[in-house]
Amino acid sequence: MNYLFIFALAIFFIIIYLDRSYSHKIVRKELLKLKEIKSRIELEKFNVKCSNFTSGRKNLGFHYRKADLYLLEDAFIIVGFYTIFSIKIYRSILVLTKEIEKYKAIFNKADEVITPNQLNINSTNRDVYIDFGKSSFTSTNVSIRLKNLTDSEKKLIKI
Repeated sequence: MNYLFIFALAIFFIIIYLDRSYSHKIVRKELLKLKEIKSRIELEKFNVKCSNFTSGRKNLGFHYRKADLYLLEDAFIIVGFYTIFSIKIYRSILVLTKEIEKYKAIFNKADEVITPNQLNINSTNRDVYIDFGKSSFTSTNVSIRLKNLTDSEKKLIKI
């Protein structure tokens, strides 16, 4: 009986590991595409603290505590991750833009390429508040708060 429990627990952890490693590999491949458009990147900011809230169909890809930010002239890219022993494990890549078709062609495996419903660069506690998606049975509404961005970095966010 104990062997069955240990076996089931091992299978559970293997499935979790495979899921996380798959999403990590996809995001890493998408990040390589940023090198192609490196000249258009206005600002890169790494290890930004953030908090996320999802409603509707739960999409766990948007649950992370830190993110790398890439600000382009017409897009804002958020790459969410968590750390284990100071190793970045990427969860998702989010492209916020009005040029949706253009960026879908570049980042075809991104979790979302979307125009945000709401963007407030001076929200409560001087956070940047981003809201996108719809809350329903088949879709997810996501709210992201980016913390500790300077005023000059906030001014570069143009969507």
